[in-house]
Amino acid sequence: MRVVWRLWLRSSLRPLLVGVSLMLLTLHIITNKAPDGAESRNTREHQTDSQQQQQQPQDFHVRFDVAPPFRDFPELSTRDLTLGPPADWLEVEGSGRKFFVYAAYLDNRNKEAVIRIIAITKKKIKVDGCEVYMANNRTERVTAHTKPIKENWSLAYSASFIICQLPESSATPLRVAIVVNSNPAIYSSLPVQNLSNRQILGNMSVCVKPFHYDFDRAVWLVEFIEFYRLLGADAFIFYNHTMGKNLEAVLGYYRKEGLATILPWSLPVITQKEIRTEGIFAALNDCNLRSVGRYHLSAMVDVDEFLIPRKHSDLLQLVNSYGPPYNAYIFQNVFFYLYWDNDTAVHDSLYADQNGLGYSLFGPEEYMPYLLTAYKTRRLSKPHKHGQRSKYLVRPEKVIEVGNHQAWEHVGTARVNNIPSDVGLSHHYRICEFGGFDCLKQPNEIDRTTHRWLVPLVTRTAEACRRAFTDQGRCPEAPPLGSPW
Repeated sequence: MRVVWRLWLRSSLRPLLVGVSLMLLTLHIITNKAPDGAESRNTREHQTDSQQQQQQPQDFHVRFDVAPPFRDFPELSTRDLTLGPPADWLEVEGSGRKFFVYAAYLDNRNKEAVIRIIAITKKKIKVDGCEVYMANNRTERVTAHTKPIKENWSLAYSASFIICQLPESSATPLRVAIVVNSNPAIYSSLPVQNLSNRQILGNMSVCVKPFHYDFDRAVWLVEFIEFYRLLGADAFIFYNHTMGKNLEAVLGYYRKEGLATILPWSLPVITQKEIRTEGIFAALNDCNLRSVGRYHLSAMVDVDEFLIPRKHSDLLQLVNSYGPPYNAYIFQNVFFYLYWDNDTAVHDSLYADQNGLGYSLFGPEEYMPYLLTAYKTRRLSKPHKHGQRSKYLVRPEKVIEVGNHQAWEHVGTARVNNIPSDVGLSHHYRICEFGGFDCLKQPNEIDRTTHRWLVPLVTRTAEACRRAFTDQGRCPEAPPLGSPW
């Protein structure tokens, strides 16, 4: 279809191609309409899934145990790892670079059904409406509005929702196009994903801002994935603007294992100058919408941030300990600065004698990978307040808009649980946030909470690195930190 649209826009045969394009669009809608048998089959599957949920206990930590490592995942290989139709950024033709769209979702979680489009929009620019292509082979033009997502720093562009209002009597929408200057932008039309027609895939997804600047710290990504698996995660949703070859190898391995979804992210505007950090809030909100109806929880974190329980074995037990579910669970941030000395307790645990576990996993100690949660145990004594640099878990179906440090809009009443610092913290491993070394002068203390998972973490990390990098049998050394200035 896209080839035809490009020809339409550029070819001298435009009058002929207009007719061909409309014919193909009509055929596409007809062929995407499920036959009666398929529709009833989907209905039965959805009903069966709902019945199973009713029959099973409310404690989802019991219902979905933390998955065993690696080879014991046969069921994961059958997952649709795109979690929906393939996506990437499209400029809305005719908008003069005012609108870019990524994915569209049929969202009926509130009182009114809407199509919620993940978009990048020029500030203070309104849409004319939406053209919606229905399952009954009809087309409806509906009203729409643009809702910028918070935390956009007043830059020229913002991550936004374009919200298309659907009439109560509407048929199921299949595709949607933005209306520009009274014309539907059909070249950038999107398939509509139905949030209601899904099955639970597991306990917890992990949402991460887009990879950029050719990020290539492979061993830290392995550590991140394996630690969160120990904490109860069973799916990771990543967005790729640019990454290095070592990171590609790691993600290729985890994709084969059925754990990682990697979506393209060809950002159409300039990061930090025209839009906040890689369009981060478009990615996080897209990830939340892809998780609705598939995962009970989603973690909103970066790859150097770990939500660490201090009294429970994993995050699922922590959440369950609070009884009736909240929409969001907010963890206070605390910095573990990378310029502080490494903890020698790792040596004592893994290389204390010739029979130490480290020798069997990595060989000589110089081959032991530099794991943040193992070696960096000195932190600031005082965590930030809730809402300041916090990271958090959400129940995706209960949250409309997520931000960097908290959820901004909820379905119904906002039920938020600020996790006490003695129950859980967000460990943030980084250099001084304002450059230099002055951050190291603040009151600090040793915190080895993460060492509760040290042995299973290094065991899993060694195995994952061996499988991802078969030539050398281990993960390559991480690049240097670079200048603190």
